[in-house]
Amino acid sequence: MAEKDNGKINVGVDLGTSNLLIYIEGRGVVFKEPSIIAIDKATQKVVAVGNDAAELVGKVHDKVEVIKPLSGGVISDIEMIREILEFTFDKLLPGGVQSIHKLLLCMPSEITATEKEALIKLGNELGVQRTKIEEEIKASAIGGGINIYTPCGNLVIDIGGGTTNIGVISLGDVVLSKSTKVAGDFFDKQIMHHLKEKHKLEIGLQTAEKIKVKLASLVGDLPCDEEENVLTYNAMGRDLISGLPRMAVVGAKEIRKIMLECFESIKSTLISTLEIMPPELSGDLVDNGITITGGGALIKGVKEYFEEIVKVNVKIASSPINAVVDGTKSLLKIEKEHYYGDY
Repeated sequence: MAEKDNGKINVGVDLGTSNLLIYIEGRGVVFKEPSIIAIDKATQKVVAVGNDAAELVGKVHDKVEVIKPLSGGVISDIEMIREILEFTFDKLLPGGVQSIHKLLLCMPSEITATEKEALIKLGNELGVQRTKIEEEIKASAIGGGINIYTPCGNLVIDIGGGTTNIGVISLGDVVLSKSTKVAGDFFDKQIMHHLKEKHKLEIGLQTAEKIKVKLASLVGDLPCDEEENVLTYNAMGRDLISGLPRMAVVGAKEIRKIMLECFESIKSTLISTLEIMPPELSGDLVDNGITITGGGALIKGVKEYFEEIVKVNVKIASSPINAVVDGTKSLLKIEKEHYYGDY
């Protein structure tokens, strides 16, 4: 039930490095914005959260600080996570955090037991005694359309902002998982480095993100416009030699080279995961294939790239960016610690 006897509701949160997504039972996904917060240094009050804070990146004076409380899948500032959650819940719920019956926070697999305890403590301090932490890879599998509760091997590649998580799931839980910090944020930084080296142009993270979204690809035809012309991007930044504003034209072919170099690390992590999979679960992949979730699933040619490596069918989740938060819908219904069967 979405609403409990006491009028409170269940809430699922995908607390990602790049984006914060919030699911409220009975209302669906109600928030999908960057995991960024801007703070007034003098008063320590919240200036902006989400999209409003993202617009301030690289454009603020020294009286305002823009913070990403998660970096590379690791919690760098738990107090700022508290501020983001409290600010957002006050915005979304009439009674704020006091309206929440159960809070499910989905985090990268590699967070430590200490970090998990700190997050549960944070939820309790906010007034939600039923706070639970779940692995993103498990939630993303459910959100990707997989029935994880059968004794059958499923492999998910979740290419997020801070990390790429690869997990093998069977019988309702994660059998094994590996991760690499080569993911969306890393791609952006490599694009920035490339512009510096080849074009002698310094650009910001927002510009690098736009270049990635428009031009990134791995195999097959390069991204083209409606007239079959290979796409380019007019990158604006600062000339490293003159120090003056300048534009450089970036091509899809050079961005593909960067992406392929980045994906070598993801490829290695995938192969090392497959090498240690129990043989029975490994055999299941012949029928079940591999599911890709996360923002990286939208990169052109990613399906074909992994099919060439693993030689099994690869599918992209129907809503890859929402997969984790969509998975919380099922996980919020589970009351037991151990389970078997369909839900």
